[in-house]
Amino acid sequence: MILLMGIADDPQIITVAEALANSGKSFLVFDSSLYPVQHRLSYRPQDDSMQLQIGEHCLAQSDIHSLYWRTLSPPREAQENPIALRDSASLLRSFLHSLGDKSKNTADAINFHQEKPRQLAQVAKLGVSIPETYVGNDPRAVRAFCARNNDVIFKPVTGGDYAQIVNQAHLTDEHLNSSLSQSPVTLQAYIEGTNIRSYVIGDAVFSAEIRSSAKDFRTDEGAELIPIAIPNEITEQAHAICRVLGLAWSGIDWRRTPAGNYIFLEANPSPMFVNFEQRTRLPITQHLAQLLGA
Repeated sequence: MILLMGIADDPQIITVAEALANSGKSFLVFDSSLYPVQHRLSYRPQDDSMQLQIGEHCLAQSDIHSLYWRTLSPPREAQENPIALRDSASLLRSFLHSLGDKSKNTADAINFHQEKPRQLAQVAKLGVSIPETYVGNDPRAVRAFCARNNDVIFKPVTGGDYAQIVNQAHLTDEHLNSSLSQSPVTLQAYIEGTNIRSYVIGDAVFSAEIRSSAKDFRTDEGAELIPIAIPNEITEQAHAICRVLGLAWSGIDWRRTPAGNYIFLEANPSPMFVNFEQRTRLPITQHLAQLLGA
């Protein structure tokens, strides 16, 4: 049995489900937000055995061939009860860790993605180029970083929001003291060039150039996607990045400079791909379904 973990109406879940059905593979959609109201999860630490019940289906770890990790949603009915929320999340995460590399991607790889500063450092150690970056909440260091670089973008440390250009209003004492006393920030030197997205799925790599004049192409509904073949050196870097981050598959974002150099921005362990596939005709779903069924 293949588990698809996410919301049933997510386009990614729907597309992967259709591909698996067409290839004759058995699958179930596991919406973690419905646990523990609709799903049942049991664990015996004595022999490290678990059982997941989804509707009429009861699955031990040995019954689960693989898991596609699209989203891990917190239990919906436990939101107002902090203890219930922590307890539900604890057992759910224990279950996901128990699957090991059956999970695409593993719980450890997903957790690694939440530590983006460490992710960037590991990629840099491979010899892959990354933007000059500062992560922290020291106002003096923020000003010094911005003084060294003509254009600087800022974004949350864990991601999840669009990158924006730093302006003088952001560097006032009032703004810095207010914002940096609440949380650290990620600053990066803005890289002139073109956005490239690469999907790495097992041994396969599919890439497209994203033509957009926006600082963050995700804000540009008119962005143009053009399939390309990236240089062999960058293909090798993409595979090395996935290995060091423990990723069986990933969506990697690069910035290609006017001189043709590729700068690594991020490796997403659960990227959206349906819109990308529809606009490029690159066979992302096919290879993802093959990865899950292998």
